[in-house]
Amino acid sequence: MFSPAYLRQAIDPVGVDRILFSTDYPFQYRPGGDARRFVEDLELDAADKAKFAHANWERLTAGRFLA
Repeated sequence: MFSPAYLRQAIDPVGVDRILFSTDYPFQYRPGGDARRFVEDLELDAADKAKFAHANWERLTAGRFLA
């Protein structure tokens, strides 16, 4: 939904370590509201943005997809 308010409502009760980012591209696509811009514009520090954008997923799947 690219909503900072909804994201905050999810982070507040469970913490940023338990939130993963994903999109339903192209179904959620809106010109000017792309996913990268949404993450870049969030009022989170760099470490929390990284957790939300990719680091939580990397932590959860560490070593599971190695060939």
